[in-house]
Amino acid sequence: MSSTAPASLLDSKILAIALERLLGREAPWRLVVALSGGADSAVLLAIAAELAAGSPGAVGSLRALHVDHGLAGARPLAAAAAAAALRAGVPFETRHVAVVDLDDQGLEAAARRARRGAFVAALGAGEVLLTAHHLEDQAETLLLQLLRGAGLRGLAAMPALVALGAGRMARPLLGVPRATLRATAVARQLPWHEDPMNADPAFDRNYLRQAVWPAIAARWPAAATTVARAAGHIASGQALLDSASQARLVDIAEGPALRVGALAALPVAERRELLRHWLRERGLPPPSTQRIETIERDVLDAAPGSHPRIAWAGAELRRERDRLYAFAPMPLLPFAAPVALPPPGGSIELGPLGRIAVSAAASGEAIVAGIATGLTVGPRRGGERLKRHAGAARRPVKDLLREAGVPPWTRARAVFVHEGAELVAVVLPGVTWIAEEWRAREGEPGIVLAWQGAAEPLTWALVVEREAPFG
Repeated sequence: MSSTAPASLLDSKILAIALERLLGREAPWRLVVALSGGADSAVLLAIAAELAAGSPGAVGSLRALHVDHGLAGARPLAAAAAAAALRAGVPFETRHVAVVDLDDQGLEAAARRARRGAFVAALGAGEVLLTAHHLEDQAETLLLQLLRGAGLRGLAAMPALVALGAGRMARPLLGVPRATLRATAVARQLPWHEDPMNADPAFDRNYLRQAVWPAIAARWPAAATTVARAAGHIASGQALLDSASQARLVDIAEGPALRVGALAALPVAERRELLRHWLRERGLPPPSTQRIETIERDVLDAAPGSHPRIAWAGAELRRERDRLYAFAPMPLLPFAAPVALPPPGGSIELGPLGRIAVSAAASGEAIVAGIATGLTVGPRRGGERLKRHAGAARRPVKDLLREAGVPPWTRARAVFVHEGAELVAVVLPGVTWIAEEWRAREGEPGIVLAWQGAAEPLTWALVVEREAPFG
């Protein structure tokens, strides 16, 4: 893409105005420039450094961050990024990522995911990542999204400000033409390197830029500005829909869940928009239109008491007791084989699922200390039976868990304590069931097992009666 208007030069005043419009008067800002090694981000870093030097009250800190994808041309890009940071006198960091998990969207999408992950990991609380996306980038994004059949959110292209990890990401140059950035880079004699992948027409954006856009710009010289303006109009419409969905959630949400009946009663368009909004609010990737239709057919219309599950990349959705839950995929218990129960003061780490802490107790719901030797901890083996209280029948644990309202995704991660083949206890977030013959009596020393730091979805829909017998 190119602009037919004369290319002016950028300076720190333009950046200061853009940042104040995006971030408000919350200075001092803590800024991190995403430094690719190309001309555009080199210009952004140079004027950000000028702003920091001239307005210490506005810029509290400034650093540069380069992501090395390990792809073709990575070394000269990294060298150019380092040189630009040295020239600007700004602290510089490189993060190395592996571009894996290629899907039907190809290398571009995989590299973008890896880069985003690096940014999320690098951003501290309150920091703002600045990227050098410009006017033509915005126009290209809208056209590409249109060709992919995107909805309103996709056609709104790139937002100027968005939450990212512990901080935010800002695009202060979306109204600046590419020609202005290049002219500034040349005038300032900044170090930069052209990414060789930008010349490969196999990538959709490159093809659009090289083969399609010149014809559009020849016919409509102001196309970059008008297409980007259209993206802004669409973004405004999407913001209104978001506001309406948020208001509707007040009536339909119940804690982390949605009430199935209330959701199913909504008109189709409103229901689908609310579902997407709710999933985004939970930090989950939105499903495709086809997946939404599957959710409506197989989950919302499922028979009462059923437990349907729908999963897609980065998310799964479950129906439990006529409530809809959604969460990121969780691992199963990290046991290749049962492990020995540690002594009081020790713990068993469950990775992202939390940990099982072991402590001593003088009384209460505890395992008898005197015989708590040789115990092992692990996942369900299958066929376990438990007698919870005197006079109760010894019943299959799977039935007790289901009757106690433990949802399927938590049942699958319950921790079982055995002594040989005998079941001693079942540990859940918030409660531990101990077999009657292994329970410490009043005043008898015992060992308590407590699930701490449980992954949040494991605590949802958990309706366990702590004291009532399961007979």
